[in-house]
Amino acid sequence: MGRQKQFFRLSAAEHQEVQHYLQQEQLVRRQINRAQMLLDWHAGYSATETAQRLTMTEGRVYALRRAYQRQGLTSYLNTHPQGGAPTKLTPTVEAALLALLSRRNADSARYWTLRQLANYLVEKGHAKSICPVTVGKALQRLQTLLVSSSDSGNEVAQPSYSGEHN
Repeated sequence: MGRQKQFFRLSAAEHQEVQHYLQQEQLVRRQINRAQMLLDWHAGYSATETAQRLTMTEGRVYALRRAYQRQGLTSYLNTHPQGGAPTKLTPTVEAALLALLSRRNADSARYWTLRQLANYLVEKGHAKSICPVTVGKALQRLQTLLVSSSDSGNEVAQPSYSGEHN
C-alpha cells in the first residue's frame, strides 16, 4: 500500500521566489535539490519521479516535503546543513595510505584487511581513531591515483585489500 498523493500548489509569489532562488550562482547541489523538489511537487510529480530526477531516495523527498510544511518557504530554502562529526579522513591520513600503497618492499605485497589498515594508521599516529569503512572510502579514492600513476609509467605496488573486519 503506497502513500496517498499529496496535492500541493505554490502561490505565484512563492513560485517566483523559488525560481529567483535557483538563479543564484553560489548554490550547492543540496540547495538546488531542495528548491527543485518544491517545483516538482508543484508540477504534480510523484515522490518517486522526483527522487529519480534528483538522484535521491523517495524517503528523502518525503522528508523534504515535511520540512517545507514545518518551516515555510523562506526558512526551508535558507536552512543550513546540520553538522555532524568532522571527517577523520584528513589529507594526512590519505597521504599515509598512499605512501603505504606506493612502497616497494615485501610489506606491500601482503594482504591487509581494512581493519588492519585502520589499526596501522592509528599506531603510526596518523589518526586518533578511524573506522575501517572510512579507510575503505579513502582507498576507493586513492585507487584512481594508483591506476593513473601506473598508466603513466610509474610502477606502483597495488596490494589487494579485503573488506573483512577482523
